Amino acid sequence: ESSGSTWGARSGGVLRRIINGMHLISSFTSSRGVRYPAPDVARGFMLLLIAVANVPQWSRVPASFVGTFPASAADAWWVFIRELFVDHRAYPLFAMLFGFGLMTMINRRIASGTESYLQSLPGADAGREPTPQEEAWAREQATVDARSLVRRRGWWMILFGFVHGIFFPGDIIGAYGLVAVLFAGCLARKQYTLLYSAGAFITLLAAANFLAMGFASPETIAVWSGAQESQFTIALPWFAANIVEWTIALFIQVLLALIVPAAVLGARLADTGIIIHPERHRGLLAAMGIGGLTVGAGGALHSALTKMMPISAWPWDFAAKELFGLASACGWLALLALYAGGPREDGRLTGLRRLASAVGRRSMTAYLSQTILFGVIFVIVPLLVTGERLWLGPATAALIAVAVWLVTVVLCVVLERGGHAGPFETLLRTAVARSERKRSMAPPAVQPISRPGA
Repeated sequence: ESSGSTWGARSGGVLRRIINGMHLISSFTSSRGVRYPAPDVARGFMLLLIAVANVPQWSRVPASFVGTFPASAADAWWVFIRELFVDHRAYPLFAMLFGFGLMTMINRRIASGTESYLQSLPGADAGREPTPQEEAWAREQATVDARSLVRRRGWWMILFGFVHGIFFPGDIIGAYGLVAVLFAGCLARKQYTLLYSAGAFITLLAAANFLAMGFASPETIAVWSGAQESQFTIALPWFAANIVEWTIALFIQVLLALIVPAAVLGARLADTGIIIHPERHRGLLAAMGIGGLTVGAGGALHSALTKMMPISAWPWDFAAKELFGLASACGWLALLALYAGGPREDGRLTGLRRLASAVGRRSMTAYLSQTILFGVIFVIVPLLVTGERLWLGPATAALIAVAVWLVTVVLCVVLERGGHAGPFETLLRTAVARSERKRSMAPPAVQPISRPGA
């Protein structure tokens, strides 16, 4: 009874700290000072694209669609539009916003950490000005702290992604966590030459991979894309098969896709005012938005037409659709930033901007909630009622995806009104904070001022 009471007290204390932490709304646009709405609004609408892009993995395409044409005109037109503007466009947009958020976090941590270290110096309370050596020391310590923060966050995201991948092997959190772990040092020290080089190298690898898929046999493509399960995964229990798929996808997404180049681009944008002050760059953003979506749609046009008409696919269709997807992601980000606008004097948003911002500030909670809702709709309830999963056409599944996103909007707005962060954001923040290890460091010795003639 004594040990049980102790465990209960400890667990209750942890629970109270998590609940209390939910009142500290975490966002890349801090609640203190001027709020920049564009990143949050963009993330909120991006999650709608993510829901629409992910729902086909829950609802199998009808047999009449495979190898021929959609079962209905609505399915045909929706698949055509989705190929042009959503498929392989949502995840690089997600990656760009992730890179933007990481660099924003780094910038703030370095700024606050430098100030904190300078205040800890002897004589700082008395108004003594720090020496250049001390300023360099304080900034270096703050940079090391920022690198450690990003890396710890990345490891925890990989763990979160692993748990999520047990139920949804298409998880993207783990891949973003791996990016944070691998590039924490380069990001914290703003080593953009190395980041650009890594992005370019991975883009070349990705292009070669996409072309290889285009020239491979249809059977091989089906296995690579997950449309057809391999004999190995079929022999495993569902959760084990999902873990295997998630693990393979984790490294493929980082090494053979465009997540790293998109994240690097997003990180670079964080060091400019283009996204946080879109009102100052309307012409550039309008051109980027229209041009990016047009170029991206052009790259996917032939692939989309093969879903509409009896024409053969080109071997480079998949590569073009993937590579030009980054241009579409830039276009989406530009238009969403334009729509969000710049900071308001009172810091308040209205209408759809307010709803999207509430979702964007709780993007992990919204993303994971989509999996829960999709699992209930397509797997759990149908199995309990009919004994079979729910299979729908592309158009109907897309409508369900929109409805799921709207449910997450309601959830996030309720949390917003209560002044709460998302529960998964709170859990991640708590885990990252509790895993921090204190470093021992000594400030540089203050050099005595030499007197002339001494």
